[in-house]
Amino acid sequence: MSLNCFMKLFAAAIAASFVGYYILSAIHPMGIPAASLFATGITLGTIFGGLLVALAPKPGTSAKEDTTSSNIYVGNLPFNAGTDDVKNLFAPYGEIIDIRLVKDRRSKRFKGYGFVEMPAADAKSAIQHLDGTDYAGRTLRVNEAKKKGEE
Repeated sequence: MSLNCFMKLFAAAIAASFVGYYILSAIHPMGIPAASLFATGITLGTIFGGLLVALAPKPGTSAKEDTTSSNIYVGNLPFNAGTDDVKNLFAPYGEIIDIRLVKDRRSKRFKGYGFVEMPAADAKSAIQHLDGTDYAGRTLRVNEAKKKGEE
């Protein structure tokens, strides 16, 4: 659990404990000791605070956002192509989530292929339009990336 989530949970628990204390003391002022009322409030606050934190939307997400994404293999790229070049190539077809260009471990030089992650609908459009097209004198090979171990 992140520190931010913990702080939200703690604040909700304290707020609910005070609310619970005042509500319960107003209903039955003399019958229950204050410590019991406060402990009950903290327990209820922890439960409801935990629910609030769990149900709160995660940062960077929205309700309309498509949750499925596709990983696209992009091959036969020019060896001098960079991330910005690939981004400009795919941008007209939709949102780009991530770009990973593969480099040789020893020389650190670009190998001529990479992967682009896009929402599924955008990826399908990009594959249809870019596969087999000419880019800087090279015919691009663009298709859905296979998982490791698939042939």
